[in-house]
Amino acid sequence: MKYLLPITTLVASALLATNVEARWQATPGHTWDYLLGAEESVIKASKQDVVTIDLEKAEKFVPYLHSRGQRAICYFSGGTTEHRAYDREAYQKSGLALGGNGDGWGNQWLDIRNKAKLQPLIRKRMQRARSYGCDAVEVDCLGIYHYRSDYTKEDSYVFAKWVAETAHQEGISIGLKNVAGISQRLEPYFDFAVVESCAESPNLCKLYTQFTDHNKAVFIVHYGNRGHKLSGSSLKNLIKEQGGHRFTCVISPHENLHNNSINYDCSTGSSASSSKLYFKKG
Repeated sequence: MKYLLPITTLVASALLATNVEARWQATPGHTWDYLLGAEESVIKASKQDVVTIDLEKAEKFVPYLHSRGQRAICYFSGGTTEHRAYDREAYQKSGLALGGNGDGWGNQWLDIRNKAKLQPLIRKRMQRARSYGCDAVEVDCLGIYHYRSDYTKEDSYVFAKWVAETAHQEGISIGLKNVAGISQRLEPYFDFAVVESCAESPNLCKLYTQFTDHNKAVFIVHYGNRGHKLSGSSLKNLIKEQGGHRFTCVISPHENLHNNSINYDCSTGSSASSSKLYFKKG
């Protein structure tokens, strides 16, 4: 006997398939530039395969990057307030800000357990990123449990999981930002990872090998102003912690991310050049 699926089910399935097919997958082996605080001239000077910029700059620079054969990851925070003109009022009216000590960058942590109020706000940012042509989003501040004892690791896991699911519903790729302690549980839901300063703690970088084992890129940045450099004991430690796992490794001169990143081979410290990835629509 044959059964006919309802038309709405067929349409929904078709839309889901289209979104999955449309998503870009960041695979290991490409170079990266981390430019959240960069001026226009620095963004335009980038020669790396993948460039991360703030969502505020996406409308202007994503078409430029694509015209040069580069991919664009667009950044925003999911777990804290941000001073973004287009949705500041909506965040203020939501009542989600927790008060107290913030994230150290002038932002307040949000009540990540209130999915009913927070998910629509994050979804709109993802829709904005998609409308600008961003290939992926990097959603920051997923690990509130590190900073507030009234939120648990499980709270952050549940939050991060539905953030990733929301991105996929909107047809856009998403990278896991930090949260090493739950990264292995979250890997199935994210398309790549963005990791800061993991070589500062023994074996922390290695928690992300599950991503590269599944052919998902892991973009790791260390900062020059924190003492990291490609020589001496610093280089030996970077190689020890990162080498042999197909990670993409860069050093940015400063945590303000105003300057182009230095790409290097994670296993040797030698300079790495663009793989000449070319972007094609469709």
